[in-house]
Amino acid sequence: MSIRPVFRSAIRSAISTWHGSHWSMVQYVWLIAMSTSIAVVGAQARAQQADDPGDPVEQADSADVPAEAEADDAPSDSAAEAPSGEDMIREAYRISKEAQTVEELTAVIETCQQGLADPDVSESMRQYAHKLLAWTYDKRGLLLDEAGQSEEALADFDQAIHFDPTRWQAVHNRGVSYARLGEYEKAIADFDRTIELNPNYANAYFNRGELHYELGEFRRAIADYNQCLRLQPRDAAALNSRGHAYYRLGNYRSAISDYNRAIRVDPRNAAAYTNRGDAYADLGMYRQAAQDYRAAIRIDPKMGRAYQSAAWLMATCPDARYRETEKAISAARRAIELDGQSYRYLDTLAAAYANAGQFEKAREIQARVVEMAPPELAANYEARLRLYEQNQPFRDILPPGRQQIGARRARRS
Repeated sequence: MSIRPVFRSAIRSAISTWHGSHWSMVQYVWLIAMSTSIAVVGAQARAQQADDPGDPVEQADSADVPAEAEADDAPSDSAAEAPSGEDMIREAYRISKEAQTVEELTAVIETCQQGLADPDVSESMRQYAHKLLAWTYDKRGLLLDEAGQSEEALADFDQAIHFDPTRWQAVHNRGVSYARLGEYEKAIADFDRTIELNPNYANAYFNRGELHYELGEFRRAIADYNQCLRLQPRDAAALNSRGHAYYRLGNYRSAISDYNRAIRVDPRNAAAYTNRGDAYADLGMYRQAAQDYRAAIRIDPKMGRAYQSAAWLMATCPDARYRETEKAISAARRAIELDGQSYRYLDTLAAAYANAGQFEKAREIQARVVEMAPPELAANYEARLRLYEQNQPFRDILPPGRQQIGARRARRS
């Protein structure tokens, strides 16, 4: 899952930019990213949001900032007189224009709150102070999130929404935090609210789609990816993710169509090549699958999943022309070196050893796979173990019209 990261708004500018990564595929996230997701995976700057309503501290043409908030920093009539609440809010605004660290943003919050404690603050200035606090808590939450302080960041996003419930950036950011913490229902609720407040914000649809995918709600995920692509037709990650959802529904040709489009948009997208290779393999198009795995590895020699998919094909393909004994073992080992010993990767290594006739090694590794795998998947792995106990290799022969993914490809990136 690849949750797209928290929304970043630029100080003194109405333009906002995405910084962060696809969580593939929460593509945080743990969004993910999702990381997800949720994920969180390789850095990718997001497109500027032309419809960003801007920060409440924006100096030019801001209806949210009362004129008195932008008054010159002149001293009060009496140097000995304590600053008024409105003076304090003006000072908070001044500090906010340069605030870049957690400490500086905390100073903005404290100064603004001191100003609000004055009962004589005008209603317009009080409303502005609330917007300034919302902006500041949101920005501080981003910095805390970057520092790995997830709980503290979540608390700041809560405060931002408390002071300005219509600040969709903070609502979205809180949703990202919830997704990363595995609280998918709360995250989806926040993405729902983000879309209510700003129906043209494509990443909210993408992130909600990633969570629907993780929950196995593939048709709902496709509906969200459709909306994201309506707004951003050349979004390669959304095309890739929609392809995954089609794949999980057994609609391999639609999946391949989306992977094709993702590759046209981003020819260096190693994940899309790997995913398309998986779909080709499930359609019995082994030559095309092998070509895609090789292309993915050329593009990204450190992508473990490409090695794993290639190893599975070379170890288990029903067509002997595509089986490669030593290369399968080598690729399976390389995948584990890169990504670690997951039960799926070990399952691939066991199949490679069985294909090479090294059944003792295959049995030893497959027994570990059975112990590590989730209970709902254990039957498939136990069946392979019984084959190896009978000194037989596994061949990945898919029945016609198969709707379910095999053990090798119940994951994505």
